[in-house]
Amino acid sequence: MSTEEQALHGYSLPEQRDACRARAESLGAADVLEFADEGVSGSTLQRPGLASLREVVRSGGVDVIICRDPDRLSRKLAHQLLLVEEFEKAGARLEFLDFEWKDTPEGRLFYAVKGAFSEYEREKIRERTERGRLKKAKLGGVPCGFDRYGYRYDPETGRVSVVEEEAGVVRKIFEWFTSEDIGVIGVAHRLTDLGIPTRRNASAWSRTAVRGILRSPAYKGEWAVRFNGEEAVVPVPPVVDAATWEAAQDKLARSRRLWAGGGNKRDYLLKGILTCGDCGCPMRGKSSGVRSERYFWYTCSQDRGMSRRTGCRPKKLVPAEALEGAVWEKVKAALSDPEALAREAAAQVPEEEGLRAELERAEKRMAEVERGREAVLEALASGLFELDAKTKAKLAELKRRKERLERRKQELEAALRSASAAAARLDELRALAREVLGRLDDLGFEEKRSLVRALVAQVVVAGRQIRYAPRLAGVEVTVVLNLKEVERGAEGFAPS
Repeated sequence: MSTEEQALHGYSLPEQRDACRARAESLGAADVLEFADEGVSGSTLQRPGLASLREVVRSGGVDVIICRDPDRLSRKLAHQLLLVEEFEKAGARLEFLDFEWKDTPEGRLFYAVKGAFSEYEREKIRERTERGRLKKAKLGGVPCGFDRYGYRYDPETGRVSVVEEEAGVVRKIFEWFTSEDIGVIGVAHRLTDLGIPTRRNASAWSRTAVRGILRSPAYKGEWAVRFNGEEAVVPVPPVVDAATWEAAQDKLARSRRLWAGGGNKRDYLLKGILTCGDCGCPMRGKSSGVRSERYFWYTCSQDRGMSRRTGCRPKKLVPAEALEGAVWEKVKAALSDPEALAREAAAQVPEEEGLRAELERAEKRMAEVERGREAVLEALASGLFELDAKTKAKLAELKRRKERLERRKQELEAALRSASAAAARLDELRALAREVLGRLDDLGFEEKRSLVRALVAQVVVAGRQIRYAPRLAGVEVTVVLNLKEVERGAEGFAPS
């Protein structure tokens, strides 16, 4: 039951629950189970309440299913018929409060016709509603239905205001995602570990929720309303600046390739940022040879049947070690100015106030997690319940959450130490920058890859490598720098 349906039909979830329970009792039911999907679209079968009902029906635990109307099973006729057949095969009978179900050819025909008309009616209502929303948006108003974390919509005035507490979380999400080597899942884990509730007051954040926030242009002050190919953009109060929002979009666009795992035994430094300049396909790591003498390459060749594009033919192979070495030298060249690096390091130090607030929340959450863990252990010790698989999983999750919070606490404490002294340490930062630049080749693989990801937006390889040449030969490598991470005005460069 969505809020729009409630307004349309005039009955709410409590009313439906009471009416269905009354019918069950009138039929002499001894045990009554309730399944509900509040605020979930009836156009899909992937609904928690419906999934639970179907599971119980399949197990033979239900004799009669009661709901107000067939529309409550699903808003799509095909889904309704599928569910009816599934329930009947399991031996469960259907009862509707506002519709008489008869298991006869005529009854099935009438049921199908009624479902078709209901679906048509809803589609027409949806079309009129969406058209009205678009018209209001074109006139500069915010249509009802604007529901975004960080905002509050007043249907009486039609105005949108910022909920500052939630808006602060949104700013943190964009800050973490754009300024740290962290992905969408990492942001979701951090929000969960810090005990920050979602809009629905859930304790756990999902990847979908975080991605939805990062992708929504409403947070830069633009809410788009679309219908039948038409679009109107309504201004709303921004939560983050346009540059931050665009930076998040850039990283999201690269994330699928950037964070994708690989089955190769060798780690490839340029995975996710390498493109063939001749065919336009992404280049991936590949090895050949026998175990005693392996060769490692980058290739744009795609497996037949797995991609619409096949890559260069004949297959292009570029030696991995030589290519990675050339790109790494250009990364070091981009960082060759210790003075600029020191200024950038000082400018990038987060504000102490924000760090202290997050540290306080992390410490508070750690204490809550530890209390929860101790409570479970005390209950086990007192014999209130046994150490079953579910309890073991809960204890393991609490342990992992505490460890993640501990790591984040250490990161925040280190950042605070840097922030408190950064303003007075510009000379030290210059010296440190010179020292760091002198030790770049000593970095580990993960540190190098993080640095490459931060500074390089894309690497393009054109031409064809001379087969088995020990160095790059016959190809041109263009390194496109991420201009937000290096000095403004820098250009991509093309070493041969």
